[in-house]
Amino acid sequence: MLLAILFTAIWGAFEGSAAMGGVTVGLPLGGIIGFLVGGWLVLYFWRPQKASG
Repeated sequence: MLLAILFTAIWGAFEGSAAMGGVTVGLPLGGIIGFLVGGWLVLYFWRPQKASG
């Protein structure tokens, strides 16, 4: 939401240019942050099981 407000303030709301700017910046940024947080969660909480025997 902050990116949408920022892009609207910079470029204005003409023809959805702020929305397209938000998509082209926000989508890759969200994907990268999602992969980083997901990887951290897996490495932090995943514990291999000890072999029985």
